Amino acid sequence: MLTFFGYLLVIFAIVVTIVYPYLHKKWNESEKKSSYLNFISYLNFKVRAGLLLTGLLILLISESVIFSKEGHQYYILSPTGARSTIMTPGLKFIVPFSKIQEWEKFIDIKCVALDKQGNYKQDVTGIEGVIPNGINVRFIDKVDANVYASVRFEMPSDDESFIKLVETYRHPSNLINNTLLPTVSEQLKNVTFMYSAEDYVSGSATDYRMTIEDALKNGGFVVKKVEVHDTIYDESGVEDVLNKRRHIKEINKFIRNEKVYVNGVPKRIPHEINVNKIVTAQVIIDDVDLNKAFEDKLKQQRDISAEKIIEIQKVETARAAQQRIVAEGERDKAAERVKQEKMQVNTLIAIETRVKEEESNRQLAEIAVKTAELEAKAL
Repeated sequence: MLTFFGYLLVIFAIVVTIVYPYLHKKWNESEKKSSYLNFISYLNFKVRAGLLLTGLLILLISESVIFSKEGHQYYILSPTGARSTIMTPGLKFIVPFSKIQEWEKFIDIKCVALDKQGNYKQDVTGIEGVIPNGINVRFIDKVDANVYASVRFEMPSDDESFIKLVETYRHPSNLINNTLLPTVSEQLKNVTFMYSAEDYVSGSATDYRMTIEDALKNGGFVVKKVEVHDTIYDESGVEDVLNKRRHIKEINKFIRNEKVYVNGVPKRIPHEINVNKIVTAQVIIDDVDLNKAFEDKLKQQRDISAEKIIEIQKVETARAAQQRIVAEGERDKAAERVKQEKMQVNTLIAIETRVKEEESNRQLAEIAVKTAELEAKAL
């Protein structure tokens, strides 16, 4: 607004200076000095010069002062060809009539799903680079997936790197479309081919996400191709599971990309993000949308596993019940045996008692007979 007002004053002063002789002559030739041209008498040389100088001063001030906004960086090219940058917010003074190019300090790249009408399912306001429907990748077991990632990049904070970046790409859209989006897509595809979908759903999801973040922040990995054998066992029967018998159903062969290590450190290939000293500030994997056929297969496997677990539990319950019945029978048998043994002992004791009583009676009878004999001899 201030620049426009300054230009307006300068143009007005120049126009008035050009037409002033003609209007002044017309005013002098008019019969009445109080005509509509009377304002010409006020536009003398001093007034015109004052208007011109005021306009030039306003232009000079407006072109020398810039308000740097928070979260932005500025590339300054002066009329003499000198280059400079502004990295901090606030009022800044620059060489008048310099060319100013404003860049966002942070650039956001986000994968956003589309609905059936082709519209974004979420608000993309403020997102510089949008990838519709995610990045299509493939795991080593030939399972496709759409990866939805959110990545935030920070522009170089030193003057030399930022100037080189601006002069290389000239506009933020060139940087986003020609470097950031392709590099993010490339690194996600390379990292995904280091994993299998089975590994991902079986507990390697966290490692997968950390590897993607590492590749974007520190550079891509130098990999070697390794043949992987995936053995699938057939445990369809409950007895096979209970008896821990496994039969090989099939063996699948895959080619996996594995990291190459030098002295325990992964060997890397710098990508354009690292070369331009752009900092990967944040990496978030929002979702990995696996192929529908693979998800149906997983669901079927889960159902089969659940049914198998139920059958195993039923068998184990039946076995436990059988063992309980056997144990109860043994317990009852043992109790009956003890009872019979007690009865036998009681019978034996009674018999022994009667035998002893009869023996005592016999002995008493013998004593009585001998006593009678002795008495008879005595008479």
